[in-house]
Amino acid sequence: MKKFIGFYKNDNYSVGCDGKGVFIYDSKNKEITKFTDFRYGYNAAFMPNANIIAVKSTEGKLGFYDLDKLSLIKLYTITESGAQDEGFAFSPDGEFFYNIEKPITSTDTELAIYETKTFSKIDTLFADDEKMVLDSLEFDPETGVCYVLGFMRNDDGIIDYGFVAIFDRENKSITDIKKLDYKTHEFLEAYESWARDGFTEKGLKSNFILSELPEVKKTTLKEEFEKRG
Repeated sequence: MKKFIGFYKNDNYSVGCDGKGVFIYDSKNKEITKFTDFRYGYNAAFMPNANIIAVKSTEGKLGFYDLDKLSLIKLYTITESGAQDEGFAFSPDGEFFYNIEKPITSTDTELAIYETKTFSKIDTLFADDEKMVLDSLEFDPETGVCYVLGFMRNDDGIIDYGFVAIFDRENKSITDIKKLDYKTHEFLEAYESWARDGFTEKGLKSNFILSELPEVKKTTLKEEFEKRG
């Protein structure tokens, strides 16, 4: 099996992403198909308790695939221009998919929510917040709490401070913000990018910040949030 920037497994399938295609392998590591519906798809995520994946392209595409049927479920064009590098995740119960998107400009983020029965978008949050920028999000699989990483701009549009916080799904708000200094935010942003790669060796080598470090210790947004009281 070739080495991928993004690589992911569940009990039945393995998925490798190299930007040119999405390679699907069975449980014995035999390649069974390759999806080429869009380019620059480097990151994917398995839906919990299902053989369904979401694949995100840096050129603004978002695709959902059924691996049992080896078919595309739905394809979205988030934007025609601007990189789409931010985080995404299924909820632990698999009922929703959350994606940080930049449909208008490459500097303004919003949080899109999709239900997974038909993979239709049902909500868009924080689109009018010009100061808050979201980088990544991560669910605690046991509690269902959603932790987010991002930063706040000052009035000049320059980063004021980074933060880890909680996304309150019921009230659709960012709460309990814990401030981060610039270097810590920069490290966590790079770390979360590697996490989206599936912690692959190739992903680490292509990570400009982490590849310069002698050692990278595993962490989570939950840990970073809790260590700040």
